[in-house]
Parts: sequence; structure tokens; C-alpha cells
Amino acid sequence: MENRQQEFFVQKHLKRNMTMSTVDGAFFAFGVGMAPLATTLTYFISQYVESTTIIGLLATMSAFLINLPQVFMARYIEAKPNNLKILKVVALLQRMIWFLLAVTIFLIKSPFWMILSIYVLYSAYSFVTGLTAVTWFDLMAKVIPPSIRGRFFGFRTALSSGAEFLGALLAAYILGKFAFPHSYGILFMLVAVFTMVSYGFLLYMKEEDWVRQTEKEPLMNYIKKLGRILKEDKTFFYFMCALGIAIVGSAAANFRIVYAKNVLGITARDVQVLTSVWIFSRAISSIGWGFVNDWKGYRFTMIAAHVIFFPSYILMNYLTGFGMLCIIFILHGIAESAIWVTQGNFIIQLGGEKNRATYLGLSSILFTPISAIGPLLMGGIIDLVNYQAAFLLSGVLMLVMVIITYKKVHVAKTV
Repeated sequence: MENRQQEFFVQKHLKRNMTMSTVDGAFFAFGVGMAPLATTLTYFISQYVESTTIIGLLATMSAFLINLPQVFMARYIEAKPNNLKILKVVALLQRMIWFLLAVTIFLIKSPFWMILSIYVLYSAYSFVTGLTAVTWFDLMAKVIPPSIRGRFFGFRTALSSGAEFLGALLAAYILGKFAFPHSYGILFMLVAVFTMVSYGFLLYMKEEDWVRQTEKEPLMNYIKKLGRILKEDKTFFYFMCALGIAIVGSAAANFRIVYAKNVLGITARDVQVLTSVWIFSRAISSIGWGFVNDWKGYRFTMIAAHVIFFPSYILMNYLTGFGMLCIIFILHGIAESAIWVTQGNFIIQLGGEKNRATYLGLSSILFTPISAIGPLLMGGIIDLVNYQAAFLLSGVLMLVMVIITYKKVHVAKTV
């Protein structure tokens, strides 16, 4: 009876929730598309910082702080009847930090204190993003039926990436129109404005109160439960190993812009062109990946994505011009769109509907140290050896991920 009531509620509000979530995603993506960490922020920081290790530290801190709180948030929301009420608070905090980043650029004149403030504020943004991510994904799993998740996330990601592409074009105009560094302050302010517009649509989603667990598990029991999952669920264990290896490899992507700046002398406008190309390729491929997920399954898509990632890293060692750099970013965008559409859904499939928050949170806590190690490792290799060694290692690690997933991860196709 309870399940039928939940299904009735989901179907009754499905059109509204899909529409509000999609519009929310489009406005949010338009905003953050102006200032991606891997391109715009990295280029900005490289104007003040020469050490690749210090530049990579922001990516390290960001990945660590996004992943760290998710398992604890997962435990918290499992005992709560309504995700949306929690999401309204953490999502608001997430967006407000962009206002503070803009103020930092305008008011702090010392380069040292300005960069330090950006590192601190972006770390806070990453932490709140971690709280937001697992809550949002669990909410979406609750209000979107499994039978259409692949197509829905494919369409939503495509539209969001299209909006992100437009945001990147606007950023290119702003960077060319206004003087450095105030042009970046304007960017950050616009990110804040558009993400706040997206927040308004988020508030109009509908969620039924439904508690999976009537009371929160004691922390030690919860930790033991996580250990049992890793020990008993071998498919999940091997998938986490494969993803962990890929995450280490993907850290080299944070240094593409710095390498291209050194080798090709790319400008801030070039960076925004690359951002636009990267995001556009992600947009046009997302819908296709959604259908592939529903047709061939999440495992197939994850393997295909990392096969495509492989040349995007190897080709960095044969960089001859801006055109090749665009091709590399296109490949990365196509592969990344598959990850965005697929990874969370695959983890939910492995954990089942009842344990989805636990599996999402556990995957995040496992990725926390790995995400921290990756940028530091790649930055260290670049400082001690060269960029080519880092990009080569990344390509090899993508192939290792493919082999482990193909050999060890076997699940039924999503329904």
C-alpha cells in the first residue's frame, strides 16, 4: 500500500519535478559555465602562481572537500523524511559563496591575500557542494522513476551543458571587454546571480515525506555497515577500485590549461573558447549517452567513456596547435558527459533503491583520499619529471580502469 502511494505521488508530480529540475539545472549550469575550475579558475590562478603543485592544490582541496562530507550527509538524510527541506539550506549556502568570491576580487588588492581568500572560499564552496550533491542525487532518485532515469539525465545534462556553453561564451565576451582582474570579479558575480535564479526553480519541486529508516543508526554501526558492503559486495568493490584508478588519472586534466599556456601561449579568450568547445561537446553527446544507458546499461557506458578518455590524455604529448587542443577538449567533453549521466545512476543500481544514499555516500568517502592524492601526484610528476610523463600515466590508468570494469564488474542492464 505504501509503495503504491509513493508511486502515485511520483507520477502525479513527475512532469512538474522534471521541468523544475531541468530549468534549475540549466540556469545553474549557465552560471558555473562562466568559471569552471579546470579552465577559467586555473588560468586566473596561474597569472599569480607559478608552481604547478600549488595550482593543483586547489583541485586537490576541492575534490577532497566535495567527497568527504557525502557519506555523513548520506547517513543523515536516510533518517529524514524530506530531502528537499535540507537541500534548500545547503544549496543556498553553495550559491552565496560566489558573491563572496566576486567581492574578494574587487576589494582585496594584495595578490597573496586575494589568492589565499579564493582558495579558502572555493574550499568552502566545495564542502557545501558535497553536502548538496548527495542530497540532490538522492532526491532525484526519489522523484524520478528508474525506468526513465537514463533518458531524463541524458536530456537534462544535454540542456544544462548547452546552457553552460552559452555561459562560457558570455564569459569570453566579459574577459575581452573588461580589464583583468576585475573581469573575473564580474564573472563571479554573474555566476552568483544565475545560480540564485536556478535556486528559485529548485524551490518549486515536490517531494513526499518518506523515511527509509525511522531512526539514525549509531555512527559505529553505520561504519561497520559500510565495511560489510565493501567486503560482501564484490561488484561494488571492484567498481570502486576501477573508478579510484580513473580519478587519479583524471587529475592531469587540471594541468592541460597551464601546459597549453606554456607551449602554445594561449590567452584568457582562448581558454574560454576551449571551455565552450568542451561544454558544447558534452551537451550534444549527453542525450545519446542517456539512450545508450537505457539500451546497453550503465557498465557499458562507463567502459566506453574511459576508452574515449584515453586519447584525450595521450594526444597532449603530441600537441602541435590550438586545433589539436580543441579536439582533445572535445574528446574529454564527450567522455565526461557519459560519466555525468551514468556514474551516480550506476552506483544507485548497485546499491538498490533502499540503500542508494549509503552507496552514494560510501563511494564519495572512498574517493576522498584518492581525489586528494591525484592532483598532488600529477603536480609532483610534472615538477620532478615533465608534463608528458603525467599525461602518459593518465592514459595508462584509463585503460586499467577499462580492464578492471570489463573483467570484474558484472551486473544486469538497467531497467
